[in-house]
Amino acid sequence: MATNFAANAAVNELAARRGIEHRFFLTVAILFPIITVIGFAPSYYLKTLFATPPLPSGLVHAHGISMSLWIVLYLVQTYLITSKQIKLHMTLGIFGVVLAAAMIVIGIATGYASAARGAAFPGYTPIEFFIVPIGDMLVFAALFGAAIYYRKNAANHKRLMLVTVLNFLPPSIGRLPLAFIPDLGAWWFWGVPAVIAVLFLLVDTWRNERFNRVFAAAIALLILSGPVRLFIARTEAWTQFAGWILG
Repeated sequence: MATNFAANAAVNELAARRGIEHRFFLTVAILFPIITVIGFAPSYYLKTLFATPPLPSGLVHAHGISMSLWIVLYLVQTYLITSKQIKLHMTLGIFGVVLAAAMIVIGIATGYASAARGAAFPGYTPIEFFIVPIGDMLVFAALFGAAIYYRKNAANHKRLMLVTVLNFLPPSIGRLPLAFIPDLGAWWFWGVPAVIAVLFLLVDTWRNERFNRVFAAAIALLILSGPVRLFIARTEAWTQFAGWILG
């Protein structure tokens, strides 16, 4: 009798933890598009209301559509897991692979076109800033590739997918209507996602009483990619290489 009670208590505790975890991932999936819409409202989603300049090319629009689809897909996939619609989640996962591949190609092409036009974040030259979109796509490719590899390990898979979301957060928060952002530069658009990621890891470890090494490695890649890119971007080697690519 006591053994059955203990077993039932353990099962109930596990179910409660999973419920909290599912709500957490769903909350992040909802917040991410909200932040993205706020950041890109003037220049993309609601640009007609802000009378901002037209998009420089159809490539930028293709980039915006593909990224928007990814945000929606992440939200839908998270909801499907929460509602235990696993088969539909797996079916949409095939579309996710195709979309991810398209995003990488379009993202790199858009970054190239932007640098060629001389566009850059305040405080950076176009050649220096060119490393940001290139790095974003490479980090995303590594994280998504790992998520596919761990697709049969739910704990690792969903945490890796969460980090892919954090990887795409800098462009949105870098465009938030806050006057101090240009002064902070990289400290803001790479620092904020890094802090959020570390907090996620700490809370995840505390709640599950287990340190997820895959999650930690993904977050380490996310955090280190920023300073590494910043260092490389201001080297003579990068200046020559990027200048050669941009022609």
